[in-house]
Amino acid sequence: MLAHQSFYDVLSEADEGLPVWAPTLAGLAILQLVDAARADRSIIDADWAGVKVTNDAVSELREGTPFRRPLQRILDNLRDVGPSWSAVNQALFAYGRALDLEGNWSLAADVFSTVAEIARDERDAHLAIEATTALGGAARRSGDWDRSADGYATAAHLADALGDRASGLTVRVGTANTHIARGNLPAARMVLDEVIEEAGTAGLDGVQALAYHARASVAHLQGEFADAVSIAYQALGKTMNPTARDAINADIAAAFVELGMYNAARDAYLIISATSRYQWVRWQAAVNLMELAAIDGIEDAFDTYARELRNAALDPRLRSYFLLYYGKGAISFGREEEGRRSIADAQEFASRHKINQVAHEASAAMAGGKEARGGKRSVPVEVPKNVIDVAEAMTHLRELALSSPSKANDWLTPGVD
Repeated sequence: MLAHQSFYDVLSEADEGLPVWAPTLAGLAILQLVDAARADRSIIDADWAGVKVTNDAVSELREGTPFRRPLQRILDNLRDVGPSWSAVNQALFAYGRALDLEGNWSLAADVFSTVAEIARDERDAHLAIEATTALGGAARRSGDWDRSADGYATAAHLADALGDRASGLTVRVGTANTHIARGNLPAARMVLDEVIEEAGTAGLDGVQALAYHARASVAHLQGEFADAVSIAYQALGKTMNPTARDAINADIAAAFVELGMYNAARDAYLIISATSRYQWVRWQAAVNLMELAAIDGIEDAFDTYARELRNAALDPRLRSYFLLYYGKGAISFGREEEGRRSIADAQEFASRHKINQVAHEASAAMAGGKEARGGKRSVPVEVPKNVIDVAEAMTHLRELALSSPSKANDWLTPGVD
């Protein structure tokens, strides 16, 4: 197989003018330079013209793109006299993380695989564990089950050899997530309950947070929405990772929606909008807030979010959801023709980009099923007091986030009163 085949696949399917083109091309150029330098370090000095072209490709990426900084760091470390492969590899790992966060999972898996190879060559066991664990997750999200299983198995073997309990338990959370993706919820639940207990006994809050978050996903998929809220809130109280906090808040919001607690869901999404460091995550929250505005019949808010999102540089998955939710919302406000046109666009766009869930939902909506309309989706039900307590905490945090995002982030950080 051609090295970095996934990058060539993306480029072959994208037009040069699309937002994905330039960062993918720059990433491929960097990876090819890394490969060449691993074979012969002198290539960095000998092929100065090629290095300049690569540098120009990175420099031309728009300010604010999550890929520009890690790619520039890789290049800078390669050009240093007597470069540290550890520094190069850490920057490469950061690039893989950025790809993973943006939903470019096949590209992320490619990068994590390269990081793991370099880490093994450099005898950097801990980075090798991190990279193979991340590879397992990215491959799982892209649907490559075999590669995912190999990544997790390698990470588990390395963690066991080093006696690294935290990494070993983290790998087990990844394995549980694979069970979730494949629909084996009882197996996932059993693994996660064990990890939660073991991590708690060992005082590994970060690992326990991962397990609680995944366990909340199991509860949500089993229709136990109140449990999903309370378990996810436990995860929120254990994590120090701002990216994980965004994902946990989003999952809490989704469970609130299923419980018919729309105000609480809106609070959680507004927290993300105010505090997340990542533009993509804020856009995702805005898409969900637009949907909630349609559910609650607030047309002005719906149109405000739509205007913000319409020309944003959304990735294909987020763009497809935007088109679908906009279409449903427009129909709910009596704008039938406009709404059906947007749903048709969502179906075509999602099918073209192989986003099958959205394509299916759009097809059902076009057929005139109940999915075609917005409006109240859930009947409010009686919920336990601990869930009401979480909703009240979200209201407090939303007020804090809108007045001072930094204070809200402090409030979210475990150990900060």
